[in-house]
Amino acid sequence: MSIVSTIGEKCKKCYACIKSCPAHAIKVKDGKASVISFRCISCGHCTTVCSQNAKVVLSYFSELKNDIASAEIDALVAPSFVVSFLDVGLKLVSVLKALGFKNVYEVGFGADLVTLAYKKYLSENKGKTIIATPCPAIVKYVQKYEPSIIDLLAPIVSPMVASARVAKRINPRGRTAFIGPCIAKIDEKNNYNRDIDYSITFEELKLWIVENKIDIEKLDAVDFDPPKAHLGAIYPVAGGLLKCAEKNEDVLDDETIVTEGKDRVLMVLDSIKKGALDGKFIDMLFCLGCIEGPKICSELNYFEKKSKMADYIKNRASESSKERWDKEIEKYKDIDLSVRFESEEVSDIKEANSAEIKKILVEMGKTQPKDELNCGACGYPSCRAKARAIIAGLAEKEMCLPYVIEKLEENVNLLQHSNLMLKSTQNELIQKEKLVSLGQMAAGVAHEINNPLGTVLLYAHMLNEQIENEEMKEDVKTIITEINRTKEIITGMLNFSRENKLSIIEFDFSGFISELCAKPHHDYASIGINASVKLNCPPDIKIEADSTALSQVFTNLISNAKDALVEAKRNPGIIRVTVEKHEEELVILLTDNGTGIPKDKMPKLFTPFFTTKGYGKGTGLGLPVVYGIIKMHRGKITVDSVFGESTTFKIILPLKSAIGAGLLG
Repeated sequence: MSIVSTIGEKCKKCYACIKSCPAHAIKVKDGKASVISFRCISCGHCTTVCSQNAKVVLSYFSELKNDIASAEIDALVAPSFVVSFLDVGLKLVSVLKALGFKNVYEVGFGADLVTLAYKKYLSENKGKTIIATPCPAIVKYVQKYEPSIIDLLAPIVSPMVASARVAKRINPRGRTAFIGPCIAKIDEKNNYNRDIDYSITFEELKLWIVENKIDIEKLDAVDFDPPKAHLGAIYPVAGGLLKCAEKNEDVLDDETIVTEGKDRVLMVLDSIKKGALDGKFIDMLFCLGCIEGPKICSELNYFEKKSKMADYIKNRASESSKERWDKEIEKYKDIDLSVRFESEEVSDIKEANSAEIKKILVEMGKTQPKDELNCGACGYPSCRAKARAIIAGLAEKEMCLPYVIEKLEENVNLLQHSNLMLKSTQNELIQKEKLVSLGQMAAGVAHEINNPLGTVLLYAHMLNEQIENEEMKEDVKTIITEINRTKEIITGMLNFSRENKLSIIEFDFSGFISELCAKPHHDYASIGINASVKLNCPPDIKIEADSTALSQVFTNLISNAKDALVEAKRNPGIIRVTVEKHEEELVILLTDNGTGIPKDKMPKLFTPFFTTKGYGKGTGLGLPVVYGIIKMHRGKITVDSVFGESTTFKIILPLKSAIGAGLLG
C-alpha cells in the first residue's frame, strides 16, 4: 500500500522531491515524478517541498468521519498539538468531543510508559549499542536499507502504540484514532491495526473543524482524559526521550548520541554500520523533531516551536499530581510494549559501469568533464548521479536543465527560419526546475511573439487601406510601439537563455554589495522621489560564487524595488538591504516600502514572461533569471509581500560552493 503518491497532472517537473527523498524512492517517467511504494519510508519530506501539492498522502479521514457517529472512538493526540493549535490550547479536547470522540487521551502518557521500558531495556543491555525507535521513519529506513543493524533497534513500540494499548485496556470495544503531524505514523498504523483503527493529521483535523463549523470561542478549556502525561509530552523535541529517561547528552560523553534531520540521521546510521561510532544509546528523529513534522501546520519557526513546547511541559509539570501519575503508571505498567522488527530489505539500485555512465553523459551533451555542470537542477547532486539514475530507470535525460536548453535553442532556430530572424544566443538560461521545460518555454515564446506581430499585421492592413487618411500617423506610431515591444521580448528571451555555467571565485561580498548599493544610476533624486538604499552589512564577508551573476541578481532586485517606489510615490522611499552571516550561509534581505504585490500574483512571480508591470513595460524575465542564478548557486529565494505596503526578498547563499569542486560526483 502506497502511503504517498503523485497526482500526475499537478507535477510540474521541479524535481524537488528527488532532492528531499533519503530513500531514492522517486521515479520520473514522462516528466512526472512518482513514488516507488516499496522503496518509500513514508517520511513525508517530499510532501513538504512540493509547492504544487502534487504529492498526496493515504488518508483515513473520510473513514473516520463516517464512523464517528456510530462507534465509540477515542482520540490519541500527539503532544506537538501545542504548536499546531496555538489559539485553541486545551480547548482542543472540547473540540474533539464536539466532533464526536468519546475520550481524548494524550499520547504523552504512552511516552511515559515507553520511557520506563527504555530504562529497563538499557539497564539489561549495558554495553550494547541501542537505536531508539519512537520515530517510525527511522525504523522503516533501517528495515529496508540497513538490515544488517536491525538488531540494534530497541524492541519497544512507539508512544502512539503504547497509548493506543492503554485506551484499549480502558475500553476493549472502543476504537482509537491517532492525530498528529507525522505521515510515517499512517504507515505505522497499518502495522498495528489491532491497536490503531485510524490515523489522521493535524492538517485534516483543522479541515474537519472548519467543515463542522465548530465555534471554539463558546467551548471551555478542559484537560485530557486520564491517564495524563508527565514528561512524556516532550518527546516531539529532539532529546526528549533522553530527558524523560534521565540520561544526559554531554559533549564529552560518547555513550549517548542525539541528532535530528534526515541528512544527519543517514550519516549516523552509516557510521554505525561501519563501526565508526562508540555511542551506546542513539536517539534520532528523521524530522527536526516532531514539531517539524510534515503536517505540523504551524507558522512558527523551529525555535519558537521548541519554546512553546517547553512552556507547555513546564505548565503541565506544575499542574500535574505526581502521586496520581505514579498510580496511573503502576496501573498500566504491565502492558506489553515489546515488538520484533523484521527485515524488509530493498535491493540496491543496480550500479552502472563507467562505460554506461559515459554513454548517457554523451547523450546529454556532456562529452568532457567541464560539461558536467553538477547544477543540481534535476534533483541529483551530480551529473554522474543523474546518469546512474537514468540507467536504473529512475530518471530521464529531459530532467537535465542544460539538455532542455539545448533543445530549446533548436526550436528558437526554427522560429528564425519563420522570418523572425532571431539571433543565435549563447547566453545563460537559468530557470527554476519546477517551471522550466521545453514545452513551457516554447509556448511562452510563441505566445509573446505572436501577439505583438499579430498587432503589427493588423495595423499594416489598416495602413494600406487608410494611407490617404489623416489618422495614418497614429497608426504608424502604433506599429513602431509594437515593433519595439517585440524587440524587447526577443532580447529578454535571449538574455534569459544564457549559457548555464557559473564562474566560481572567492571574493569580498561586503565590498561587492556596498558598491552595488552605491551605484550612481540609483540616484533617486533624478527620478523625482526622495528615496535611498540603506545597507546593513558586516565587513570582510568572503563568499565563493559567480560575482557577475550575483551582480545581475541584485541589480534586478534593486531596480524592481525602485520601480515600486516610483509607482507608490513614497516620500521617503527606502530600500533596505540587510546581510547576515551564519555558520555556513549568507542571508540577504532586500525590503522596499513600495506598492507591494497582490496575493494572487505571488505564485506566478518566477514564471517566465509573467510581469506585474503595465503593458509594454516589462518582459517578465527578470525574476526568473534571478531565481535561476540563485538556484545554480545552490541557494534559496523567497518573497514576502504586503500589498500596498512593502515587499521583502530573502536570499540564502552558501558561503562555500561545492559546484565544480569534485565534492558531488
